[in-house]
Amino acid sequence: MSFHAKNTISGKEGRLFLDGEEMAYIKSLEANIEKQKSEVNIMGRRMTGHKTTGASGTGTATFYKVTSRFARIMLNYVKKGEDPYFTLQAVLDDKSSGRGTERVTLFDVNFDSAKIAGLDVDSEALEEEVPFTFEDFDIPESLSDSFS
Repeated sequence: MSFHAKNTISGKEGRLFLDGEEMAYIKSLEANIEKQKSEVNIMGRRMTGHKTTGASGTGTATFYKVTSRFARIMLNYVKKGEDPYFTLQAVLDDKSSGRGTERVTLFDVNFDSAKIAGLDVDSEALEEEVPFTFEDFDIPESLSDSFS
């Protein structure tokens, strides 16, 4: 196995899609799965055991502030009770890495909060951070595990 610096993936070589629409104003995205565990005490052991009983998906997307989309999503919930769920797909495709393409699809994405107003005299580009939950995911395309 031979790993080279060129095999690393540039975070700039990514794209994000929301229900199939490219979100070109994405700055960063992070999605995580956290296992839920129950403690299990076992007779004769001093260490507590752990049994995985489920999982939870959470994430955060940071966008450059160029639309009112997320504020409108929250407005529609507050005023009309509409609480939409989305599909997000993150694509990593750094051709120079030789690692291939990774696609991660998040299903039943629901945004937790959105900034509805913000001003910053020192900011060169306004940003908005949008935390979310998701209920399922798939990895339809993975990066290569082997090095040549």
